[in-house]
Amino acid sequence: MDSATITALLAIGFIIIVGFLGNLIFSRFKVPDILILIALGMLLGPDILGNRFGIITDATLENLNQFKDIILTVALVIILFDGGLSLDIRSVSESMRLSVLISVSAFTMSVIMVGLALHLIMGVDLLLAMCLGSIIGGTSSAIVMPIVNRMRVHPRTKALLSIESVFTDVLVIVAALTVLSVILLGEIDLLSVTKDVASKFLLGALFGFLAGIGWLFVLRRLQNQPLSYMITIGALFILAALVEEPPISSSGAVAALAFGLTIGNREIVGKRLRSRSPTFRIDLQIQQFHTEITFFVRTFFFVYLGMFFRFASFTEIHLVTGLLMVSMVVLARWFAALMVSRVGNLEFTDSMAVFSLMPRGLAAAVLATLPAVMLRGTAYWNEELGYLFLNTTLIVILGTTIIATVLTFMTEKSIDRGIRKKKVKDAYAKGSS
Repeated sequence: MDSATITALLAIGFIIIVGFLGNLIFSRFKVPDILILIALGMLLGPDILGNRFGIITDATLENLNQFKDIILTVALVIILFDGGLSLDIRSVSESMRLSVLISVSAFTMSVIMVGLALHLIMGVDLLLAMCLGSIIGGTSSAIVMPIVNRMRVHPRTKALLSIESVFTDVLVIVAALTVLSVILLGEIDLLSVTKDVASKFLLGALFGFLAGIGWLFVLRRLQNQPLSYMITIGALFILAALVEEPPISSSGAVAALAFGLTIGNREIVGKRLRSRSPTFRIDLQIQQFHTEITFFVRTFFFVYLGMFFRFASFTEIHLVTGLLMVSMVVLARWFAALMVSRVGNLEFTDSMAVFSLMPRGLAAAVLATLPAVMLRGTAYWNEELGYLFLNTTLIVILGTTIIATVLTFMTEKSIDRGIRKKKVKDAYAKGSS
């Protein structure tokens, strides 16, 4: 076994152990482990320890980046499937109106506020500023779902935040591509944009739901058979791929969420269809395996996300611009969360959770490199703008993730205080009676 293989094995083992410890930290102290894993990725990356100790060198990262689309897509599909399994379909139905409200309001305000700030304060071209605002305008489902699934907030709030994160993943992609098309072609077709958003969300959800119903009957026949969970993962990947292909051309991520939501709510779905509910029972071994494979995928996903951070090209201008963008995102989130809390009459801890979960992630990191590809060679683009887009986006990802981590911790502590007060009040009432 050569030294590079030994180093790789040591790094993989170390990452898994840190992921496990991070999970324990969340269980005990309610501090999300996502920031720990991203920091670990930054530490193992080429700019800090990677090149020095031969862990993740520039060449290694370049080779990994050739498979970036596959790595990120697999991670996203698995994480969203896990999120769907954990959601209550009734809560999703109840929260849909609020999910659309916060998705559209928070995204629109983020794009406008970031775009205007960059244009007026930093002197960036307005359309390019709006493009960057679109790239960092939505929350990341890959980050939000693992956090919200373990928070002790109302199920409706969990569903609200989960659906928002998936919906804004679609909005970010469509909006960024639309602004880039306007820059290149000089025109915009609002009807086409609306149809694109609707098709990516609604068609993906419909096909995921229908596939989930069909798969429930397959699982009933496979009950107590070995490897039934693995064949479900196979069906999940096939579904995600087919939904992305023409003539459907929708979102495989949305389909994965709907597929998991249908399987996770099999009894309710069966009753709503007025048919005998499939009697497939998820036994303990399948539940354990599902939890562990999701843990493995998400651990390496967030470490890989940390490796996106390259410090060599960072400048003071990038830092100032990134912090300005973070402040605009926080302000936009505060306005949107306040509006949704009042419309939905949310409790204090639920309102805190809605405000807290603003992290940007996968879509933003990937799309930050897109303008350089589409606009290279035009009068709008230069190499410095490429560094600006990528570095400020990474600052926003890191900044919003830190803020989400801190505020989530405060929310969980607030829930603990509420539980203690309720116990004291109940004990006092019992003693008085």
